[in-house]
Amino acid sequence: MSATSQNYLKRNKGQQWGAGYSPQVASPQNADVGMNMKSAITITLLCLSVLGIAYAESNDSMQTMTNAEAAVQAKLAEYSRTGDHRLLVEARGLASSMNPRQRGNTLSPLDEQCLRLQLKVLRSVQDARDKDYDPKAPENIVYMNIMPPDSGGQGVMAGMDPKAIRDPVARKKYEDAIEENNRKNAKLRRELDLSRCVDRAIIDIWHYVRNFPEGSEARTKANQIIISDVTDKALVKRLESNESPGLTW
Repeated sequence: MSATSQNYLKRNKGQQWGAGYSPQVASPQNADVGMNMKSAITITLLCLSVLGIAYAESNDSMQTMTNAEAAVQAKLAEYSRTGDHRLLVEARGLASSMNPRQRGNTLSPLDEQCLRLQLKVLRSVQDARDKDYDPKAPENIVYMNIMPPDSGGQGVMAGMDPKAIRDPVARKKYEDAIEENNRKNAKLRRELDLSRCVDRAIIDIWHYVRNFPEGSEARTKANQIIISDVTDKALVKRLESNESPGLTW
């Protein structure tokens, strides 16, 4: 395990999962992806993008674009109503389904709509993130197991069933600690998902724009649209980078 993993996850030898705490969602290793994993995922995304450009069916249909816009808007509206961030992830997939397409030296109305749709989703996902969230901050650490409080001499171990604790006061404190740890884990997963969603949207848009010939009117106008539509300077910087963007977290 890397040093970063150890910062995310504090373990006691021989601990078991706490009651009501699912291994599928508890491991903070989901948030700690080493450089090798980042590189592998980035390369996979780039390969898929290149293969898509080579083999995807043509999306040169205004009706297809209209359908994609309606589907994306429905996802964004549902997110506004429910707060379920997975809808934003789905919206990004729908927006990028119009990418790649056939391209030339000029930016057609369909090309422009495709770009603006992807930028719209990118802005929505970025706005949904907690800009102040730091997964490495002590208050955000997710534990695999929670150690029960002192129970008046009763032998305890991290991850034990709260029902096994005889002292009702100690049992309640333990249950509250497990619930808080689960809340932190849900927050961690949400922010990781949104961060990756932003990264993938940027990768898609970056390749979309660079598939237009260098120096062409199409690429120039596409870059102008990015500057006018995206106010977050950090996002613009990544989209304008000469090097292909990758994963940030």
